[in-house]
Amino acid sequence: MSETVRTRSSTALAWVIYVLQVLGSAVLALFAITSVFMTDSCGSVADEPAVCDTGYFGSVLFGYWIALGVLLVLVPIAIVRASRRGRAAWLRAVAGIVVAGALTVLFVVLMIR
Repeated sequence: MSETVRTRSSTALAWVIYVLQVLGSAVLALFAITSVFMTDSCGSVADEPAVCDTGYFGSVLFGYWIALGVLLVLVPIAIVRASRRGRAAWLRAVAGIVVAGALTVLFVVLMIR
């Protein structure tokens, strides 16, 4: 297999993985709205979860959305740069999915505290 064919295959695979990341991020962003239900209800008890504070909830939710959006901008840039340099572009796309997963775990941790 020639180097050109290998690079094109890597780039095509990277774009397919990126499309999966875009779809996954859209689903995660929509499900994030329901994250207020991850904790007990926000009653009038003294030890309410942090998510009951609307400022905290809003900042974490919007921060998560912004982080997913930034990731959706950075991954295509990384794919293009890698493919122009003849490197494995699919690794950058997989890294984007891994980072989106890590962001989601961090989001859940912040929501359940």
